[in-house]
This record gives sequence, structure tokens and C-alpha cells, in this order.
Amino acid sequence: MAGKKYLFTPGPTPVPPEVLAALGEPIVHHRSPDFRPIYERCLTRLREVCRTERDVLLFTASGTGAFESAVANLVSPGDPHLVVSAGNFGERWADMIGGYGAEVDHLRYEWGETPDPEDVRSRLGEREAKAVWVVHSETSTGVVSDIQAFAAVAQEAGTLSVVDAVSSLGAVRCETDAWGLDVVVSGSQKALMTPPGLGTCAVSEAANAATGSTPRFYFDWERTRKAQAKKDAAFTPPVSLVAALDVALGLLLEEGLDAVFERHIRLGRAARAGVKAMGLELFSPDEDRSAVVTAVRAPAGVDSGDIVRGLRDRFGMTIANGQGDLLGKIFRLGHIGWFDIFDITSALAAVEIVFVDLGVDVERGVAVSAALEAYEHSRVA
Repeated sequence: MAGKKYLFTPGPTPVPPEVLAALGEPIVHHRSPDFRPIYERCLTRLREVCRTERDVLLFTASGTGAFESAVANLVSPGDPHLVVSAGNFGERWADMIGGYGAEVDHLRYEWGETPDPEDVRSRLGEREAKAVWVVHSETSTGVVSDIQAFAAVAQEAGTLSVVDAVSSLGAVRCETDAWGLDVVVSGSQKALMTPPGLGTCAVSEAANAATGSTPRFYFDWERTRKAQAKKDAAFTPPVSLVAALDVALGLLLEEGLDAVFERHIRLGRAARAGVKAMGLELFSPDEDRSAVVTAVRAPAGVDSGDIVRGLRDRFGMTIANGQGDLLGKIFRLGHIGWFDIFDITSALAAVEIVFVDLGVDVERGVAVSAALEAYEHSRVA
């Protein structure tokens, strides 16, 4: 087993040393003058990263907790809701909304397909829905959807748009206000470069006004909003994680969000170029929106689990297997958050070596060369 560890999963993701240092600071009381400036600054920075003037609610929870806050506040038993799914996390939306007693209209695509806003327009023309629920970046497949178009369709129908941006926020463009997104949920452990444990939820006035009758307490939006308005938390927050997230958001804003988005596009191009140079078939789309994770079909006769184990055992590199029916068929290289081109080339070089171990015919070094060439000559216009 290699001594050095590398993390190339779609989440959790690597954490910058400045963020880790913030975690190591002495614990302060969450209602003290020591913590409140940190909390206030973190909430302000969240609005900047979400590109919104609205409240961004902060919960001590995973991204799924932020998911559930949206469901608990918007869904009443018997409500009609349209869920768009093309992967594991779209299926999670449907299961959760159905679990709260909603009438779920499930617009389901094959895993790996890119959902089409025109299908949503047709479906909304056939039956009403209180909200359209869509995944921005489906990390189980590498597909990133055009949520601006989905939001426009929802607005035309007088329907709320709810977006899972758990892995996209801070990696690909997500213009909450400009695109008219009503609810945008995310989590700390992906492009926001912080350990797991914080969920975020940007909420529009229309979504606030549409809260349902489902009983709720911890995830109640109004309770959290009122507390945050006083620079307080409704419940005890993980003060160290909030301090760490504050630093991570500061790093993103210092780099500049447009520069962050460009970096992710170029890293995605490099990863795809390296994969194709090895003669492999992409599972995720070969397009700039796929800047979060690159999903790759395993070579014929090779179980992707063997690739995952080979990278872990030989090089201490953790990548992701497929999920659901894709288990053993694809592997996924995450490149969101604290990544640069040399992370990508390291992962690709290791994949080449493991392929040789597994008897796959591959030319050593070809992936690294192709990735570097794609990265260096692909400035985003």
C-alpha cells in the first residue's frame, strides 16, 4: 500500500492546507463574539458563490440533508411534483419526494443520457406540478444538465425549479438569481473544498412563499432564516467546519469564480483527452459542461472494480467505481475543487500502469501527453 494518499472521487474532495488549518483552530462558542464574525462572513461569501442576493441557509448536514430541507419545506402529501432523473441522485430526489407523500411524476432517462428541457415542457403541458426537481451535475454518470433552460421552462409553466447543485456549485456556472432558480442545494465536501458536514440551500421568495404543510423542525427554512438574520444559528453549528468553509469560500472568491469555472473546463478537457488517447470510451459526454467528473467505460473484459483496487493498492489513489447497474462497468475520475493539471496527469499515468498490470494493451505516456496538450492549448474564450 502506497504511503501517500490521493483523492480523485467526485466527493469528498481534497481540502487545501489553509482550510485544514482552520479546522485545527481552538474551538469557540457558537454564540460568542469570537464566532459571529466568522459566521456572518461565511454566509456572505455563500451568497457570492451562489450568485444570489437571497438568503443561503446553512445546515449541519450532508448534501442529502440540504436535499431533505427542500423536500420537507416544499412538499405536502398529495402535491404533484415533477422529478427529472438520469442517474443515482435524480433517483434519490424521486425516492425522497415520494417518501414525503407527494404525487411524483418521474421523468426518467437512461443513466448517462442528458435530460432534455423540451421533454419537461411537454410534461408540464400535460399535467401540473408544484416544482420541477433536477440534478445539475449527476456525479454517478458525469452528465451536467442545462439548468438555465430547465428553469426557463419551469418559469413559463408557473412552476418552481429546485436544483441539486451538490457537486456543481463552485465548479461550473450556476447563476441562481440571473437564471431564476428557486432552490439551489449544495454541500461542503465537493467543489467547496471543505470536509463533509455542511449543507446549503439558496431559497427564493417564491419558494419561501410556497412552503407546504409537512411537519418539520430541524430543517425548517423559516426557523433557520430568522436565526441567520440575527447572525445566529438556529441550532449548534459545527464551528470548526464553518470556519473551514469560510476560508475555502474565500479561496474561491480570491481566484475569481469565472477563473474557477475556466479551470474546471480545462481540467475536464485534459482528463477526456487523456482517456481518449488510451483508446478508452467515454461514458460521460465529451463536452465542456462535463467539468466535474469524467466517467469512463472499462476496457473489454476488465471489471472497473479491479481498476479502482489497482490504483488504491499500488498508488494510494482513490477513484470511484460505477453505481447501480454501472458497477464494474465504468470508473470515474473526479476533478472538482482543489485540483490542478498535475493531479490529472498523475491519475492518468497511474491508470496506464494499472492497465498494464491488468493486461490491457496501452501505450505508456500517451495519456499524460494528450492531457497536457489539451490543457495548455485550450484556453476558454
